[in-house]
Amino acid sequence: MKNGGLNMREIPGAYLEPCAGAGRVERLDYGEKFLLVYTPAKPARHILYLIHGGGGDQYAFFCPAFLNTVDHMIADGLLEPLYMVSPCFYDPAETDKTPASSGVAVKKFMSELRDQVVPLAEGFIGRSFARKDRAIGGFSMGGVTTWYAFMRALDLFRWFLPLSGDCWACGEKGGGEHPAETAKALVDAMREQGQRDFRIHAVTGSKDIAFPNLDGQIRAMADYPELFGDRLRYDVMEGGVHDYETIFRYLYNILPGAFAE
Repeated sequence: MKNGGLNMREIPGAYLEPCAGAGRVERLDYGEKFLLVYTPAKPARHILYLIHGGGGDQYAFFCPAFLNTVDHMIADGLLEPLYMVSPCFYDPAETDKTPASSGVAVKKFMSELRDQVVPLAEGFIGRSFARKDRAIGGFSMGGVTTWYAFMRALDLFRWFLPLSGDCWACGEKGGGEHPAETAKALVDAMREQGQRDFRIHAVTGSKDIAFPNLDGQIRAMADYPELFGDRLRYDVMEGGVHDYETIFRYLYNILPGAFAE
């Protein structure tokens, strides 16, 4: 396991403003729900599925601050062009967005992700992406979603970016309260799927409310060096807190290496 070596640079102020070489965002409806697809201004070969946090929706990531940053990074050659997809794990009529209810929604969302979100997004783009070119990541409950994807969809995704969110396979806050059991659940799920070709880059902040849960889980995962080892990277930003501004900063720093060996 690699950790601690990433210099979390601040996003340049100019990157928060609109970019001349901006991508476009399209809304795709399915049933009573919808997702958003970002298409970069330049040809792309990778795709990233971004999952919002508890209480959020499709626009949590697809907001001007983050999309402008991505546009500038691509235009300036700092980031290889990529498609991005933003779905919502809540049902449209859901009003209870407490952690417990969100945990249920996230678990239920796994079949929707596979059967509806991925086919719809990639059908719109015009091609089905290879596993090696797909990544999934998310913030907080989106991080929980990312760990569930690792447990159930290793055939779809090679790259996983859980941001300030632990795995809830052993219950809410399972990574912190049941770290050894959570790590074993991840190992068992990986073995059951028969896939060891993956990369995980987990990031959180030292002052993030999710830090104790993710940190405990990652440390327990380090007890399986033969399975995770260099496939797992973990970075903690000193002073990082639990909000989207901080998460955008993480992504500004980690996205350039998201599909790199």
